[in-house]
Amino acid sequence: MKRGLQLKSLKARLNSYRLVKLASIKTMFFIVLATLSFISPQANAVEEKSIHIAVAANFLATLRAISSEFTYETGIEVHLSSGATGMLAAQIQRGAPFDLFFSADQKRPKMLEQKGLTEPGTRFDYVKGQLVLWSPNPARVRADLTNFDLSNENLRFVAIANPKTAPYGVAAIEVLKHYGLYDKLKRQGKLVQGSNIGKTFHYVMTGSAQLGLVAKSYVVNPEHVTHGDVFDIDSKLYPPLLQQAVVLKGRKSAEVEQFLSFFKSPRMQGLIEEYGYAVVDNL
Repeated sequence: MKRGLQLKSLKARLNSYRLVKLASIKTMFFIVLATLSFISPQANAVEEKSIHIAVAANFLATLRAISSEFTYETGIEVHLSSGATGMLAAQIQRGAPFDLFFSADQKRPKMLEQKGLTEPGTRFDYVKGQLVLWSPNPARVRADLTNFDLSNENLRFVAIANPKTAPYGVAAIEVLKHYGLYDKLKRQGKLVQGSNIGKTFHYVMTGSAQLGLVAKSYVVNPEHVTHGDVFDIDSKLYPPLLQQAVVLKGRKSAEVEQFLSFFKSPRMQGLIEEYGYAVVDNL
């Protein structure tokens, strides 16, 4: 009899324990849900304090430096996506979620504006690019367009950007034609094209090409010391490399406005010059 009572008492205690445990689990479940519902708006608020920018390859290093300063001072994160201007413009037309577009030309921002894909009145010139001829190994191949040695056996390739997607490629062809070199280099199979000015620089840096018509910003980049010969090219020999930026449709925000004000500040304009660009008047 006592054994039966003991068993009943044990079962009762087990059932009580299970009920308490179940109640505890339910309580914890609701606490977790309440906590998540409390922190989610905050997490979203933090996530919203960011900017997504499509930037032409030639301006990536400069904009990265500016963005780093901006984030340090404001806490607003800046996410950069880089590539050839034509490729980025195509992505924007397909609905890529960028807030700002920093192009390597004036053509694409204007085209996007005409298609109603930008915020009205936000398109502006932000820098003027400069083209140079660069040789990382002048002992083998000199960077000199006035005394260009086509017979140099060390010269296998001259790299330029693709003129179909990169305005620096158009400028490079104009310069080579001015010096009477374009047809000769093309006939000898010595011209190689990078999909953008960054790839063009990479061809020369890695030795795949011995000379390159590249953006000056790549060879005077304060972040990376570049060795070799740099031949400055008269900017009158090629179409102005004015680069435009624009706010994309529906992406105007307090964060974007804050970034643009920061970008246009005298301190950032000075930084832009350090990276090999000419600043634009009345920015």
